Amino acid sequence: MTKVLRSIGAPILGYATIVIGALIFQDALFGRVTHESSLTAIVVGGGLTVFACVVAGYVLAQIAPTSPVLHAVPLVVWLGIETTILHLEGNSPLWFDAMAGGSNVLGVILGVYIWIRHKHGAHTFRIPSDA
Repeated sequence: MTKVLRSIGAPILGYATIVIGALIFQDALFGRVTHESSLTAIVVGGGLTVFACVVAGYVLAQIAPTSPVLHAVPLVVWLGIETTILHLEGNSPLWFDAMAGGSNVLGVILGVYIWIRHKHGAHTFRIPSDA
């Protein structure tokens, strides 16, 4: 039962980490960051949101350590769906939404990768079969 809860909870808590990070790093610091925001707001707010995604990937991997890459898939797919919905309902140019969503996905993947490297040592160049 614990394994099932971890499998369900890992992507959910990973997403919650992203939402909280975005609220803190974008909304609280800069208001809503859009393609019309200042370059500083876009770079700093976007960069800090990507950092929140890296943390989310790490958190996800920590919760579901037996197969963190597999558990990252639902989160990454959801980020893609969310980006598509936000683009279709908003007025931002495609390049802006694609860069924001793509960098968030890469942030999650990087967080999982960092966790794997941390767990298995910096000398590991592949995902171990026991991950």
